[in-house]
Amino acid sequence: MVISMKKQMDQLIRQAASIINTHKGDIQKEWDYVFYRINQNQQLIDSEPNGREQLKLIPELFWKHLPSICTNDADPVFRQLQAEWSNHNEHPFNSQKLILIFTMLENAIHKVIGKNNTFEFHVHQSIQHLFSLTVQSFLSKTKTEMINVDYFVSHLFQQKENHFLWAAKIVSDEIGFRIVSFTSHQKLIIDDTWKNMIMTLQGPSLTLLSDAILRLLNCSTPVNELEVFPLTAGTDTYLFCIHKSDGEHIKPFFSLSLQLLQQNEDVFQNMQMTNEWKDSLILFDEWIMLARNFEEAVDKVVNGFVNYLPFKRAALFYYTETENGEEIGIGVMGHKINTNDIRRINENLNNLPTIKKKMTHVQPIYVSNAEVILPEKFVKQFELKSLVLAPIYSASNNQIWGGVFLDQGEGNTFEVSDSVLSVITKFGQHAGEILSKYSSNLEKTWSSPKKTSLKDREIEILRLLADGKTIDEAADLLFLSKYTVRDYISETMKKLDAQNRAHAIAMAIRQGLI
Repeated sequence: MVISMKKQMDQLIRQAASIINTHKGDIQKEWDYVFYRINQNQQLIDSEPNGREQLKLIPELFWKHLPSICTNDADPVFRQLQAEWSNHNEHPFNSQKLILIFTMLENAIHKVIGKNNTFEFHVHQSIQHLFSLTVQSFLSKTKTEMINVDYFVSHLFQQKENHFLWAAKIVSDEIGFRIVSFTSHQKLIIDDTWKNMIMTLQGPSLTLLSDAILRLLNCSTPVNELEVFPLTAGTDTYLFCIHKSDGEHIKPFFSLSLQLLQQNEDVFQNMQMTNEWKDSLILFDEWIMLARNFEEAVDKVVNGFVNYLPFKRAALFYYTETENGEEIGIGVMGHKINTNDIRRINENLNNLPTIKKKMTHVQPIYVSNAEVILPEKFVKQFELKSLVLAPIYSASNNQIWGGVFLDQGEGNTFEVSDSVLSVITKFGQHAGEILSKYSSNLEKTWSSPKKTSLKDREIEILRLLADGKTIDEAADLLFLSKYTVRDYISETMKKLDAQNRAHAIAMAIRQGLI
């Protein structure tokens, strides 16, 4: 499995579409009021040619295509949406007014969703992203259908002047070569039965497959006067049949045309990929900027690496140096992993030579097998397979703060593209800045693991609090009054010079006290 940013962003879009579809009734009521207000604004509507008809079409198209967005790849749906809007509107709607209308419609959705407090901030973000793409579809003045090789071949055979007799798209597998699509010239009278027979053909080589197609078609032109030649475009292979007399002149130009089309498709896909990771990074930045203190910053960074990147689990570690010069990695927090298990990790980086060597750079590390970089005890404990380690780097301080381990869940292997690794690099840098901003007053805590002398009872109470127990629960377990437990906590905080209980627990973990 190869993970990609597109799958992650599509998941966000589908999430937004599904939530909107679920609340369609309430949203439509809010929209009815929005459109009532808009219709009262003569300046907004009547200044546009066919303004009221265009206005009515907006919700019709949105609700029509929303179910498809819930279940399918969103890109073709948005292209279809744009095409229908363009076909219905000879005169484009004023862009500023259109954005204003969609902003009002989006705000109405947030109002409905906001009544349900179970939805988190990133749900509202996904709705914002969906509406951003929807507005782009309505604002586009030209059709955005991707002209790739398949599109070109399909339209080529619709032209009477076409010199090619037929074309076949080929794939190869362990059996050999087989046909996935077949197109023929109009003068070759081939019905669906014959096409279905052709689609069943396969062979150990392109030459044998070409011969099989020619024998099955048995066209009026002698086979020795025909030429079948293969062309490759990206990862796809095509067979084209032409008269030999035409081939000498057409083949060079046709081959060049396919190369240019493939280059155009590559550029288009790269642009889409760039937009996807930029959108993802913007959403991540909006999320981590909500943090009001260090603890919230840590939580939002760890959750953000999973919500906005194509991963299932994340674990954040802090790197520091002891007084005797030892470099250690300290567990801070996990997502879809027990945080208490992560916080118990306090590992000398000399035991992790690969990580110690590569973490001097800001580039993420991908390994197909976690055993390459981690001790066996951690691999077994967390059922690790493929793994990505993202450095958390603060450019403003020129410091590697720590790292986030990312994977697809217990026992799952995966591959990761260079483009995703590039996005992870930016995530790590932005996370480093927000963590550095809030961790300045805790630097002494994180960087100096010198142990504080605590009583056994104080350590017991801290350990219970770290495991999620309340003061009352700790008191019951230790057969103490809750007031005595509070006194122990207050004394412990003074000894550790901690600002609050969470800070005291963090310091005790860093010092190896619990």
